[in-house]
Amino acid sequence: MRPQAADGDTSNALAAHKSGIVFDSRMMLHATPADDGHPERPERIARIFDLLQQNGYVARMTRIPSRAAFLEEAKLVHDEKMWHDFETFVRMPTEQLRPFSAHLEVSSSLYLNNNSMISARLSLGSVIELSDAVASRRIRNGFAVVRPPGHHAEPDRGMGFCMFNNVAVAARWLQQKYTDGPNKVKRIMILDWDVHHGNGTQRAFWDDADILYVSLHRYEGGKFYPGGTFGNYDSVGGPSAMGKSINIPWPCGGMNDGDYLHAFNQVVIPAAHEFAPDFVFISAGFDAADGDILGGCKVSPTGYAHMTYQLAALAGGRLAVVLEGGYTLDAIANSALAVTKVIVGETPPPLPAGMATSSVGSHTAALTASALAPYWRCFAAAVPPPAPSGMTSRPLEGLLHTARKTEDMVPLPVKNKLHPDAVLATPNIMLEGSALVILCHDLPALHFHTKPSAPDGTEAILNWVKNSSYALIDIEGESPLSLHPFRNNMHERIESEHMAEERNNLREVLLYVWDNYAALALAPVVLIGYGHACDAVMHLIANRSIKSRVRAMVQVLGHNALPLLPKNRPELRSWFKENARVLCPKGHPVFADGDQSNSGKRLGNPAESSERDPALIFQSHIDQLEKFIQSRLT
Repeated sequence: MRPQAADGDTSNALAAHKSGIVFDSRMMLHATPADDGHPERPERIARIFDLLQQNGYVARMTRIPSRAAFLEEAKLVHDEKMWHDFETFVRMPTEQLRPFSAHLEVSSSLYLNNNSMISARLSLGSVIELSDAVASRRIRNGFAVVRPPGHHAEPDRGMGFCMFNNVAVAARWLQQKYTDGPNKVKRIMILDWDVHHGNGTQRAFWDDADILYVSLHRYEGGKFYPGGTFGNYDSVGGPSAMGKSINIPWPCGGMNDGDYLHAFNQVVIPAAHEFAPDFVFISAGFDAADGDILGGCKVSPTGYAHMTYQLAALAGGRLAVVLEGGYTLDAIANSALAVTKVIVGETPPPLPAGMATSSVGSHTAALTASALAPYWRCFAAAVPPPAPSGMTSRPLEGLLHTARKTEDMVPLPVKNKLHPDAVLATPNIMLEGSALVILCHDLPALHFHTKPSAPDGTEAILNWVKNSSYALIDIEGESPLSLHPFRNNMHERIESEHMAEERNNLREVLLYVWDNYAALALAPVVLIGYGHACDAVMHLIANRSIKSRVRAMVQVLGHNALPLLPKNRPELRSWFKENARVLCPKGHPVFADGDQSNSGKRLGNPAESSERDPALIFQSHIDQLEKFIQSRLT
C-alpha cells in the first residue's frame, strides 16, 4: 500500500519527502544602471539555477512559486520609511537615477535601477514562501536561489548589495505564523557562512533570545567589510540575549575546509545542539569559496557539503538554504550544487586525508568559545572557573617576575605601559664591571601535557649571568612564547589582534631602558632577545647607535617571524654577522617552509636548533652561547 497523506492526498505526502527550490528570472532585472560588470550581477542566480537544472536536481525538487513580498511583511524587521524610500528612488527617471545610484554605491555599497524594487520584493517574498513550505512540512527542506541578497540590510537601511533582509524577515514571519501546534517555530538558528559578517541579521535579533545567529566571516581586526567591531568574537548579544550572537571572526583570508569544519565541530554544532532550534536557515553566501574574487578564502564544494550535512540534521530536518553573496560564477554554482546534493539526500563526498585546521583557525574558534563560556553549558570548560571568593588571583603577566623578585632583583623605575614589575634589575647595573646583560623576553607559554605548567625558558641564561657575576636588566613583554606558527593553511603568517600594541609597548620600554640606564652604564652590554621580544631588540639596534656599547647579541626565537635587519642601516649587517647569533626552534617556518626567504641577508643568518620546543633552546645551547658571548667580551 502506498503512503497516504492525512487528507488522502498522495501527492502532498510524497512532496513532503522532497526538497524544494524557488527561483524567478525577474530577480535578474535588478542591475547596475551603468552595466559596469558589478560583482553582484544578475548572472549569479542564473548560473546556479542552470547548473542545478543541467544536473537533474531541479526536476527532483518541488518548485515553490515565487511572489512579491508586501510592506506589512517587510515591516516585521524594517522601518516603513525604508520601503517607501526605495519605491521613490526606483521611480526616478533614468538620467537622475544613474548618478544617484553611483552615489549610493559609494556611501552604502548598494546600487538601484528602475526594476530594483520588484526584484527585491520577489527575493524577499520567495524566501518567505520557501520557508513556509518547509515549516509546514509540505517539503522537507529547500533552496532559495534569490537576489538581491539580504544579510547586510539593517532595520533602517539597505547596504552591502542588500535592500531587504530576506532571512531576518522570513524568520519573524515564521515565528508569527507558527506559534503553536506540531509545526511550531519559536527557536530559530541562522547560520551565516558568507565571507562577510551579516551585520543586518545580527542587529535585527541582537536582543532576541529565541534567535541564535552564528556567523563565520573574514574580520581582519574590523577592517574587512562591513567593518567595525560588531562582528568580533566578543560581540555576543544584547542584555536579554547574551550568547545568542556567535561570531567566528577570521583574522585573515586563506581559511579553508579544515578551519571551517573545526569551527563547526568546536563551536557551531555544540551551540546548535544546546539551543535545539525548531527551524534552521543557512545564509548561504558562497564568497568564501575557493576562487571567489572578493572573499579570498579556500572553502571547497565538499567543505560546503559537509557543513550542510551537519546543519540538515537539526530541527527535524527543517532547513532553508538562502543565497546571499558569492561573486565568481563557477565557484558559486559548484558550491550551490554541492549543497543541493546534500539537501536532496545524497551523502557528502569524503574529505581528503590529512585535512586539519590551521593555528589561526584553532585560535579563533577557541577565542569564540571562551567569549561564550559564561552563557552556554557546552562552552563552560573553555575557560577555567574564577578564583574562589577571598582568594588572590594573579594574571600570567608578572608571575615569572614575582618569582624573581628577591634580594638580588628589584623593580627598575621605568616609563612603562607593561605590568608594574615588567622590568627588574640587579643593584649593580650602573657599576663598573665585566658586563651588563639586557634580557628581553616573552611570557612563558603554558604547557598542558600532564598538569599545567609554565616552563621558564630563560632560566639557563639567568643562572649563567648569576654565576658570572654580571649585572642584569630583565624585561618581560606581554606576548606568550609562540610554540606554534600563527598562520593559516596557505602558510601566510598572521598577526594576532593585540600583537601590534604589545610589540610597540615593549619597543618603547626597551628604548627607555637603553636611554636612561644602559647607554649610561660603565660596563659593556650584552643584548639577549627571546621570542616575540626579539623584535624589540632589533628595533633598538635600528634606532640607536649601539655598536660602541654592545659587544654581543643573541636572539632566540619561538615560532614567530624573525625580525629583520633594517633596510636603512646597511652598515649593521657586517656588525651583526660578527657580533650576533640567531637560533630558531626545529621546524621553524624559515627552515620548514622557506618562510621569509625573500628577505635575504636581512634575516641575519639564523641557525636551526635541534629542539622543537623553544623553551628548551637556552638550556640545550647554553655552552655554545656562553662561549660566544665570552669571546666577544674579551
